[in-house]
Amino acid sequence: EVTASHVKEMARYLGADLVGITRLDEDNAGHPFAVVCALRADYDPRKAPGIGGQVPVQNGLFVTFVLSAWIRELGYRASMTSLDGARLAVAGKLGTLDRTGKLVTAAYGTRVHVADVIRTDLPLTAA
Repeated sequence: EVTASHVKEMARYLGADLVGITRLDEDNAGHPFAVVCALRADYDPRKAPGIGGQVPVQNGLFVTFVLSAWIRELGYRASMTSLDGARLAVAGKLGTLDRTGKLVTAAYGTRVHVADVIRTDLPLTAA
């Protein structure tokens, strides 16, 4: 639980607005956990190709890149992947899915971007 708390604090320090951790049951590479980071997005990045829509995407890439590097510095494996981030965010208790499959959070509604998922073998507590 302490390690999970540190991972979440680091992700928030790097710029993530919401952070969840969940177990991966179907990972053949031996990564039992997934860290999911979400960032507030004023515009849907899929519909706004300009700078306003892409800022949360770029910030999400920064957060997951640095966080996965930090986990590797601790001596564990960590890799970014484009798994179904919205589904894993729900499993990490960040929100629910609407009828279109988009993440809906209590704090930001649908104005949220789910960054790439980090798969890791760092011992964590899912929550």
